[in-house]
Amino acid sequence: MSSPSRLQHWFRLLLSCTVLALLPSLACAQASAVPPKTLAHPTTAALASKKGKIAIPGAQLYYEEIGRGAPVVLLHGHSFDRRMWDPQVAALARHYRVIRYDMRGYGLSSVPVEGQQFLHADDLYQLLQALHIPKAHLVGVSLGGFVAVDFMALHPENVLSVVSCSGSIYSRPGPEQPITEVEVARRRTEITQLQARGTTAFKAQWLASLLKSSGPDSVRSAPLLRQMVQDWSMWQPLHVEPRVLLGHSLVPQLRAHPVQVPLLLLAGARESVARQQDNQTLQQLVPGAQVAVVPNAGHVANLDNPNAFTHTIIYFIESIRNTHKL
Repeated sequence: MSSPSRLQHWFRLLLSCTVLALLPSLACAQASAVPPKTLAHPTTAALASKKGKIAIPGAQLYYEEIGRGAPVVLLHGHSFDRRMWDPQVAALARHYRVIRYDMRGYGLSSVPVEGQQFLHADDLYQLLQALHIPKAHLVGVSLGGFVAVDFMALHPENVLSVVSCSGSIYSRPGPEQPITEVEVARRRTEITQLQARGTTAFKAQWLASLLKSSGPDSVRSAPLLRQMVQDWSMWQPLHVEPRVLLGHSLVPQLRAHPVQVPLLLLAGARESVARQQDNQTLQQLVPGAQVAVVPNAGHVANLDNPNAFTHTIIYFIESIRNTHKL
């Protein structure tokens, strides 16, 4: 069985809840794709061989790096930071050079300047340039997924592959539509109301919505979600945020400039129908793109079902590496 057909066969198996029991027998046919039986779960940056801040135009981005091999960049979700990848870092670092970082406005990176336009995809490009990485595998969840897809559309020559989970098409205006005075006025009103309500109450409701959208084993992901939301600066809801994603301009960009990048679009089995439909729409725009579901998972699938998510990433990348000799 060729690598592409073997991968498609495995994706079909992934849809069942028995994926973890079936995976070892599939992976044995490809020794380089065999993940560890037990996935370590470091809770600090202690394992990072390199860490610090990198200056890019308008900001400083905090990053951590561990491992050797093909570069894999991990992109976190909104209200989170690099720590959301704690369940994946150690396992991926056994195979790859793993970089995780805090996007502008999150974690230990700089906060944006209100009124100053930027794109998270442009920040990622600057980070890769500073780290002397010409091409990388990108893995993103939620906001991180949108950023990975934006980067693929803007800089396909710098991409080895993309895995986007619960973040494919961002159905809102992009930077080509300047923020109007009406929008600014509305946001100022919303900010005033949020401040009157209090950030503690806002975070409590936000966390509750995240847990509601989690998988059946949310008790496992709850502590890390709670800690990240607690530490979140909340810069975005407390300011008039610029248009940091391509938004509505993504689809026209891909139609005008088609890309041929290995793309895997994931969604948790409990993810919204709209998110899953966005994946199918994007699949039609990128030749060869794959769509799969992570069982027993919701919006933040890498935390809801970390083993299945990590095995999926490793198998996908190794299938690409063997097929294209990357």
